Amino acid sequence: MKVIIIAGKVVFAVIWLGLFALLAGTNGELSTQSIGLLSLLLAIMVITHLLLLGIFVATMKEVFPWRKGDSWQILAFGIFAWLSILQRPKPDQGSTPPRR
Repeated sequence: MKVIIIAGKVVFAVIWLGLFALLAGTNGELSTQSIGLLSLLLAIMVITHLLLLGIFVATMKEVFPWRKGDSWQILAFGIFAWLSILQRPKPDQGSTPPRR
């Protein structure tokens, strides 16, 4: 399962980089229709991942340990970040904290 999660994150990283590279114009001149299509695809991906983040926070935040960068992970990698959070070991609720 870890291989699938890592592969999914790599795929999403490539998609994000590709969309931003095309919108930045690194591959030459783009037509107005191409820029519009790329902007629409980027907006759809952002909206989808924001909805996924909202669902995760509403249903799972109290069940699983929430770390500082989890929101950004879900926004960037979508379901693959969600799966990696679900695979984290739960902290023992009855154990004592470690001594310093």
